[in-house]
Amino acid sequence: MRFQNLTITLTLTCLSIVAIVALALLPITDAIGNWSGPDSSKSYSRSDLDVHEQGWSLSASLSASSGGASASVSPSIHTVGVFTSEKTYSGSANVRPWRDAGKRITYYNCADYCSECSGSNGLGHPLVVDFKYDEDPKHETIFATVDMVTQVQVWGREKHLRTREYIGSTVSTTVGIGDYASATMGGEQFSWTEGGVKYWEISKNNRTNPESGPSNGTEAGVDNWSARSGAEASFDFEDASDSSINEVNTYNSVTYTP
Repeated sequence: MRFQNLTITLTLTCLSIVAIVALALLPITDAIGNWSGPDSSKSYSRSDLDVHEQGWSLSASLSASSGGASASVSPSIHTVGVFTSEKTYSGSANVRPWRDAGKRITYYNCADYCSECSGSNGLGHPLVVDFKYDEDPKHETIFATVDMVTQVQVWGREKHLRTREYIGSTVSTTVGIGDYASATMGGEQFSWTEGGVKYWEISKNNRTNPESGPSNGTEAGVDNWSARSGAEASFDFEDASDSSINEVNTYNSVTYTP
């Protein structure tokens, strides 16, 4: 009997440990890239980095209201300065805002139909008109890129106006290779103004730096006049650690009902 009680106690203890571990892991998986917001307006935000802290950020939004419906998905590079080579992250996105058909009030131009207008605050006579169902579906390849660009780091000092000797402390600036070439055309030394002081080149060094390159997201929208409307988005985006698995693959929608 004692062994039976001991077995039951050990079994319950093991189950409790498993449950605690499961609860501890649950927020880690569920908290990444969650959608947030009410039924008529939702947003999504996520960043994904590799072991070198290189990666991307992704945001999306959905909205449906009496004035219109819209959907957007937008990727970007996360902390571009840490990249050491060119990189492109990509995926695809489908967005579709829509509105139902309905009726709305517009106004006659009073001057065209009568000499007096009353009860319309000068807008004219009210007129009920139909509007049709409308939607704006789009399917896009989305991406964000990092470009490695050649730049010139220039060290400079102020020159004495009379002796033309270098004076003051040494400062540096980094410019594009094209800007440097145009500034030194004809043998003139590169110069720049900082804090009201003009600095002239004393040395230079070519370097390759990362910059945010072209990026592409997608967005769509329709107007509304208090009819039922909605928006939806589905998208996927690649893993920052070069995995063959698409790290992001999600869908959501919103609706507005008058």
